Order: sequence, then structure tokens, then C-alpha cells
Amino acid sequence: MRVRSWIGASITMVLLSTITAAVPVAAAPEGTLTVAVATFGNERWLPHLYVGAEDIVLKPLWENLLNRDAKGNLIPMLAERWQALDGGRTWKFHLRKGVKFHNGTELTAEDVRYTFTQIAREGSANALSNEMRLIKSMEVEDPYTIAIHFEKPFVTFGNRVTSGLFGSTGYIQSKKHLEAGEEAAERRPIGTGPWKFVEHLRGDRIVYEAVDRHWRATPNYKRLVFLKVPEPATRMAMLRAGSVDVIEAGGEYVDELKKVGMRLLTMPNTSAIWVILGGQWAGRPSYDPKVPWAQPDAERARKVRLALNLAVDKKAIFDRVLGGVGSPLGTVNAYPTDPWMPEALLKPIPYDPAKAKALLAEAGYPNGFDVTMNLTAWPGRGYLPDVGEAVATYWEKIGLRVKRRPVDRAVFAADFRARSYAGVALAYAGPIIGPEPWELFVRISHSKAAVHLLFEHPKLDAFVDRLGVEPSAAARTKIMREEMEPWLHEYMPAVTIGATHSIAGVGPKVGDWPLIPGHLGLHNWEYVTRK
Repeated sequence: MRVRSWIGASITMVLLSTITAAVPVAAAPEGTLTVAVATFGNERWLPHLYVGAEDIVLKPLWENLLNRDAKGNLIPMLAERWQALDGGRTWKFHLRKGVKFHNGTELTAEDVRYTFTQIAREGSANALSNEMRLIKSMEVEDPYTIAIHFEKPFVTFGNRVTSGLFGSTGYIQSKKHLEAGEEAAERRPIGTGPWKFVEHLRGDRIVYEAVDRHWRATPNYKRLVFLKVPEPATRMAMLRAGSVDVIEAGGEYVDELKKVGMRLLTMPNTSAIWVILGGQWAGRPSYDPKVPWAQPDAERARKVRLALNLAVDKKAIFDRVLGGVGSPLGTVNAYPTDPWMPEALLKPIPYDPAKAKALLAEAGYPNGFDVTMNLTAWPGRGYLPDVGEAVATYWEKIGLRVKRRPVDRAVFAADFRARSYAGVALAYAGPIIGPEPWELFVRISHSKAAVHLLFEHPKLDAFVDRLGVEPSAAARTKIMREEMEPWLHEYMPAVTIGATHSIAGVGPKVGDWPLIPGHLGLHNWEYVTRK
């Protein structure tokens, strides 16, 4: 079930959680938990350099002001209570006393102010940078209280400072540690999390060690090791051999995991898959009017986008590529349980290659056109190159000439930021980074977004800006259901595949593992027990 969390303005929010209760005396951490994931390589440790996608391998080190419980409610973390005031124009956080960074210094409100200032600095690559730039001022009222002021209401700011979903880029860092020298801080990062840094070989491995008697949760394992293992079959072999304890797995490996007696963890509806059709940013210097799906003739451009959708059998991709895990849908960034999604929009766009060919001819491309499909795995989404390959094959059946370009995500990431991939397609899976779909669009599809992973349009900008200041959850749902989602469906900016689940294969020494619904990546390592 997709995570929900409605944040009302002008309401003091004081939520208690057993997770944040006093840490009981427990057995000392022992052993090593080794995890094989499909990709990382763009991991950075300074707040203005951390982009967000490496969330899975970096989150153990740090903590946010808030967290999220198993029901999707915001709960305390570094902030033990908080308030949304003046209709969401001011957010006040009251920090937990006695929380220590890994170097022994105590967390204070100055660390929060410094971290958010660094995230918002000029040239920041942090996925939250543009949203943090909405801050008008920050007032440190005392060592444990900070008030954050905005020009306009920011009714869901709490969702930006939580650890409970993917891409939690508002990690609080030590002002003193960073001011002592960014180069040294990048080599030896510290945080307040239950795991401390030991070793880092970029794009190869990251090693952490348990923080004994951590304020929130002392890990059961002494060491946590992440390995980059791009090939799914290799990850499977390593799990079977016992050389790793946890692997990311695509749906196509579900049956094999069961056959060899490995436990399977399924996290339902954690990401929405679509194929990005690059170049839809008219008015940008990098815009290319010759791109068929982004040409100035809006009617012809939409016919091309519709044809590219009709050419793809989404159900077959789920059955044959994703192992039947998830469901095909009819519009981008949608999930089967969304209250803001009209039922008609949840039905996938039909597979009709004959109609796709006819539409291409009407749009002026009776003999197809050339297109590049980037095949790129993303953290937590190692199946994406296979999805891209399947879509490329379907497109070839209607006359397109598709060039495959396998590329590491860390290499390709700079192109997203520069909007430099006109005429290029890419299979992508958008994670849930906020309970409502427009919260993801803020980051990936607004004209001021830090990255560009869908398209730009004044109409979508207007929807996002309007929803961002609307304090009523019911009113936001009505706007999305009756206006934004129907418009997105009609415009059809991408090739929509559907919503899928996250899968993890777990070895025999791993015990209980409480996961947060809706969270794309593997997380909560400190709560994993030894079997």
C-alpha cells in the first residue's frame, strides 16, 4: 500500500513512536551483513554534492529531522517534536538533546541551519537544492530549536526532511566537521546514524561499523558491507554460495529464489516505470525542434508520443521482464491504490502496433526515425536496462531504428542535470519521495527542478506551484484527480509502463527485517536481526 501522510498547517505535531524510545540494553553487535546491489558510483558525502539516488548505500551513516512509521505517519527522529505555523510559512523543529555525531560532538540547531544552507548553495547537486532555496530565513532560537521561514506556505516541508522514503537528501551533518575542511570531510564522513564510516572504494564497496549503544537503535551486526554487483545472475550466485546475505533482485528471479529455498522480501508498489522521451523543454538552449516527439507542432508531437506508447505491450513486459511483479497502468507516476487517480487512467494504453504505425505516418514519419535508447541501471532498479531493451525491440517492430547505448548511471547523470539528451530515450523508475505525485514532479519535472527526468511544461509548473501552497489534503486530492492527472494523461509526456515492486533475496542468517511501506530501496539495516 502506498505511503500516505497528510500534513496540516498550523497544527503542532507531536508524535510518539516505539522506534524512538529509550534504547534497551542488548547484546553487542557481531558478525557482518553483506549486501550486493546492482549499482552505485555517484556517491558523495558532502551535503551539496549528494544527489539522492545512492540513498540505499549512504543512508546508514546519517539521519534526518523526521522519520516515517509502518503506517506512513511522520514520526520523530533528530527532531523530537515540530510545528507547522502560519499556514505552513514557518516550520519549527525542537531537536532531541544528547544526540552525538560520530566524532563525539553534540548535534545542535546550528548544524541543521548549516546543512540546509549547504544544500541550497549555488551549484549544489543535492536533489533538495531548489526546495531549500525557498527558505527565506532560518532562526536558531536556542541550541535545540530552529524556526524555518518561507515566503509562501510550504505545506509538505515535513516530507522533505524525513528518512522514511527514498532520496532522503536532507541528512543533518556536522557544521564543525565540514568547516574544518571539505576535502577531509569527504574522505572521512561522519553523521549521527547507527552506522559509522569505515571504508569507501567508489563504485565498488562501502563498509560501515555499528555504533555501540546508539541513541535510537544499536545494530545487531558489527559490520555492514555494500558491494556493487551489476549482473543479476552473479548476485544470485553469490547469495546461493553464501558470500552475500542480501541481494537486490528483479521479479524475473522470484521463482528461482523460491526454488533454491531463499527468503523473498517484496515491497509492493515502490516505483513507477516510464520511458523518458528527452528534449521536451522548449525555450531551453538545448531544445532541438527536430526531435519527433518534441517538435513545435504540438499535435504531431503528441501523435508520435501516442504511437510510441501503442507500440509497447506493457503486460508482456511485466510478465516476461519483471516476473509478473506489479501492474501496467495508463499514466506516469501512478499506483493502483492512489485516491487521486481516476479509474480510467489506471487502465494501460493498449498494445496496437498497427495504429502506432498509422499515427507515425500521420505525424510525418511513415518510414520511422532514428532514436537512441540508453540502457542504464539505477540504484534499487537494476531491471531498467532490460525494460529499455524490451521497449527498443517493440519500437523496431513499427519501423524505428533504435541504437542501444549501455551506459553507467554515474556517467550519464550529468546529462540529466544539463538537459543535454534531446532525442534520447531512457527507461526510468520514479521512486516515491513524497506521499503525493506532484512532490516527485517538483524534483524531476519542474522548470526549476534540480534534475530533468520527465518533461517541462508551464501547465505542470502551475499545478505543482498551486498544490505546494494548498494546506487542505482533500483539496489537493481533488485538484490532482480532476485536473492534473487527466491533463497529464492527455498530454502523454512519456511511455508509461506501470508500477512495480522492490524485491530482495535474503540469505539464511538474516532474521526479522521491518521495512517501511512505499520505500523503494533497502533500508532499516539497524533493525535487521540475526536469525
